[in-house]
Amino acid sequence: MGLLSEGTPLTWPQTKQYADHVREHGIRQFINQYHQLKGRQGDCLKWGDEIEYMIIKLDHKNRRAQLSLRSSELLEVLREAEETNPKEVRSLWHPEYAEYTLEGTPGQPYGSLVQHFNIVEHNMSFRRSEVQSLLQPDEVILTLTNFPRLGCPDFTFPPTQADPTSGASRSLFFPEAAITQSHPRFKTLTRNIRERRKEKIAINVPIFVDLKTPRPFVEDLSKYGDDGSSAAAAKEDHIYLDAMGFRHGLLLPPDDLPGLQHQ
Repeated sequence: MGLLSEGTPLTWPQTKQYADHVREHGIRQFINQYHQLKGRQGDCLKWGDEIEYMIIKLDHKNRRAQLSLRSSELLEVLREAEETNPKEVRSLWHPEYAEYTLEGTPGQPYGSLVQHFNIVEHNMSFRRSEVQSLLQPDEVILTLTNFPRLGCPDFTFPPTQADPTSGASRSLFFPEAAITQSHPRFKTLTRNIRERRKEKIAINVPIFVDLKTPRPFVEDLSKYGDDGSSAAAAKEDHIYLDAMGFRHGLLLPPDDLPGLQHQ
């Protein structure tokens, strides 16, 4: 993932002005690189892995688990070694879409020798221990595809509220504070996609129907502050989601998941 290191991100109206230029020159660069490199042989193919960790805060007394919004804080500490001695680090850390998520990769790529397979698990274990050493006593890290209570009331710590009238996503369920605060890429991406579409994204997940399921299943979205646009996008007998935050953490984009529709 490329991250902006200098300057500021463009708004959607600004981006549109350069869209054709980027398409044309992107294709030209690809063709030039292809002709320049197509005859190379004998290169060592390098590879690595990427793991995303969710920071979970556990309230054992009240039997509650929440997503801890501390990734930006932890990243400052985790990246100190990378900045001081980048050639010797055993792990690299990057911001991800959510403020409760950390992304860790090996410090150096693995090579083509069989012996490299022997150090993958050890490096994964080292990365996990790095994060765990910075956690508070009531925090743990999990590598789930998604948090079960994502989008429910007070699913973050500290508790934050979604605001459908302002912010990047205008979501009914996913608060602005849950989007990474340490890099402008993620809020800009969210805002620009919404402005390009001229509406929020809509994800409709088919419900599991049993004997107690009301039919049709239709959730009253007005209680979350919906102005009617979300109700128009929601489908009967489906769980409606309206933010990019629900996608991040899925192993596949929603279009590729059987029975899950993304508009």
